[in-house]
Amino acid sequence: MKIEQVTIKNFKCLKDISITLKNITLITGVNSSGKSSFIQTLLLVKQNINNIIDIVAFDSLPKEDLNNIFIEKMNKMIREKSSIILDGHYLDLVEAKEILYQESFDELINIKLNGDDDKYLSLIFDTDSSFNLEHNINMEYKSVINIFDDFYYIRTDRATPSITYPLSDEHIRKGSIGLNGEYTTHYLNENRHKPLHISALKHPNSVTEQLLENVSKWLGEISNGIDISVAVHEQLQLASLSYQYEYDGQTTSNYTPLNVGFGVTYVLPIIVAILKSKPDDLLIIENPESHLHPAGQSKIAELCAIASSKGVQIIIETHSDHFLNGIRVATKKQILKPEESQIYYFEKKENELETIAHDLKIDKEGRIDNWPKGFFDEWDNKLDELLW
Repeated sequence: MKIEQVTIKNFKCLKDISITLKNITLITGVNSSGKSSFIQTLLLVKQNINNIIDIVAFDSLPKEDLNNIFIEKMNKMIREKSSIILDGHYLDLVEAKEILYQESFDELINIKLNGDDDKYLSLIFDTDSSFNLEHNINMEYKSVINIFDDFYYIRTDRATPSITYPLSDEHIRKGSIGLNGEYTTHYLNENRHKPLHISALKHPNSVTEQLLENVSKWLGEISNGIDISVAVHEQLQLASLSYQYEYDGQTTSNYTPLNVGFGVTYVLPIIVAILKSKPDDLLIIENPESHLHPAGQSKIAELCAIASSKGVQIIIETHSDHFLNGIRVATKKQILKPEESQIYYFEKKENELETIAHDLKIDKEGRIDNWPKGFFDEWDNKLDELLW
């Protein structure tokens, strides 16, 4: 099940905002306009729902009337232990009062996720009462589990070039490469021969649908002729990554990530996260364009467009007009349908605290229906200065 809408009240600069999520949703805007705050609300829900699920231990419940029992146990657990988890695996918000909208008239933060068929999950955090947690749920437990089990997040500050990378059997079993992509090398080593879940993600030049080969081919769109090798060193409990280049029928020696362009290793977790995805996964990626040249940014957008057109729900926070244009071109080429994408431009008016989210759409020709001031217009602004 996909999340169709997120409604947020009184979280940081998000006073009262409703965001519709499509197959792919782009969150854009100037710095400190609320983009990261929006993503944090989803992570905050996941962090707390994971805790609820762990305590409820739904696997041990009887099969009869399982959903009602599950909800009843959730209610009981919340009554007995209702403190919100602000510092956990996904988030560390530190100061509780800092996440409440500054001019709020009450002490409640409300985050509501709407799914298919009017199903919803609403969490209310009472900031005036030790951050007590309430909930209102109209989703079957399987829907809750599915949303948050198949939820993956790649941070802006990803794993950088290194001689070695850590191992994590727990993350690999869960299909995770880590929040920073730190377990990407281990994941590739364990799943190198696994077929892609989505055949459409197979690179045109790839012979097979195996993961590692396709990762190399797509990475070759960023750095031409590159090939990847991965290895796990059990005694050291470390993994290593190396690159080779093919040129004129020859192959170079292996290079460590330290001796290859920074952007190659930095984008690797994003490519792996997309290629390993399956329909109904929820994938959140911050700044996929970091350290990539414009053509590389557009290529990653194309890869995201293919995955989202096949049922992967992707949320992208981006400052890149090249990524945006990649999605527009994918729409014009009919890789994506216009109704499968959504753009939001976040801004705060001068002398105001509240974020406004402009709702923008792409038509079948790749045109955007509305172009608010400040929305990727710096190129035109500077061009006007040069010309006039």
